[in-house]
Amino acid sequence: MRGFTTFCIAAVVCASAAEQVAPITIRVSSETAPPGGVAQMKVLMTSPMPISSGGMYMDMSSVDFASIDGIALFNAAGDVSGAAVVDSGKVNMRFTSPNGTFGATLDYPIMTVALRLKPTVQNHQMFPVALNPSASFWQGLLGLPIAVELQPGSITVGGSVSITNVVPGGGLLPAGGTFRILGMGFSSGTKVQLNPLKASSIQYVSPGEIRVTVKDGGVLDGNKIIVTNPDKSSDTYFSYLRGVPMGVSARPLLAKTVPAFSSKTMFEAVLPSTISPMVNADYFTAIALQNPSAAEARVTLESHDSGGALTGSTTVTLPSGSLLTREVSELLGAVLPTGSYLHVISTQPVQALGLLGNDRTDIVIPVAMVVLSAPAPPPVPVPAPTGGGGSGKPN
Repeated sequence: MRGFTTFCIAAVVCASAAEQVAPITIRVSSETAPPGGVAQMKVLMTSPMPISSGGMYMDMSSVDFASIDGIALFNAAGDVSGAAVVDSGKVNMRFTSPNGTFGATLDYPIMTVALRLKPTVQNHQMFPVALNPSASFWQGLLGLPIAVELQPGSITVGGSVSITNVVPGGGLLPAGGTFRILGMGFSSGTKVQLNPLKASSIQYVSPGEIRVTVKDGGVLDGNKIIVTNPDKSSDTYFSYLRGVPMGVSARPLLAKTVPAFSSKTMFEAVLPSTISPMVNADYFTAIALQNPSAAEARVTLESHDSGGALTGSTTVTLPSGSLLTREVSELLGAVLPTGSYLHVISTQPVQALGLLGNDRTDIVIPVAMVVLSAPAPPPVPVPAPTGGGGSGKPN
């Protein structure tokens, strides 16, 4: 098919699949953003397919960009998490979905990357963005490779409006709760559409901010937000919590790793034993914590040996909306021996994710937490019919 690349992990399986089953199409979106604006690149599937694990390697090295401001994974069940190593415009995302719900719905992109353009780019410039077929792969619940067709996308410089962030971006909003749409080019004539949340009030604050009050409350993660200016310029953004980092890890590979959290939160969880650096010095184990709660969270981290005995403990305080990513020895003063595990206890519901890094391969693999205690799950958002769950012009 013209403009597509077909690939598979195993050549024999791929050849057989090509003859018997039409591959799924996975495409990168084509976005428009003004100079200095943010283009949220989206990876989309044309038909549902349950995916349990894999990797997406997005190449944006030809884009004249200033920064990569955020990376997220989406699925309605919240059963997906990942780790993205960012290096010179290339994003190497590894992900896991233990229950295989990732890719099972078409209501969301499976991944987004927020790319901020330099203010010096010129209108009508176009930059290609694509997934690398030799470094991207998808696996089903049985661990078998899934054949796909890849379609590249692009960023075109232009338009008058751009969403750069949504604050808080994620978490549960009560009825009457508010969130801020940040960006550029807003005016009192800018129209806002939400899906699936419904707005009771949309207030223009400044050219860089619109404030939204929700009618019935609900989960903010994954909401589709469209802003449209009177000149018909528009931008589409899927919201998620972009935590404010609490410093940076001293490990170079971990410092350039962006954790992509499941939307699910927990009070207590265990990070299972991984590959100890005492066995293979290339590996290290890290943990990422993010606090979507309105109150600060005090998180206790305990290390236990293979027999369950306590070997170390520390407590960290996470302000609301903050993110902490550290290698275990940076927190506890020692690496985890073979068979050891981490026990995590928090005073507020937090998002937590284990990370297994390899300094030789420059790859970081997400390790799902075993949740022991969690708040009651919020209702799964149900997308509204075409046209959005709430819309209107700012007051």
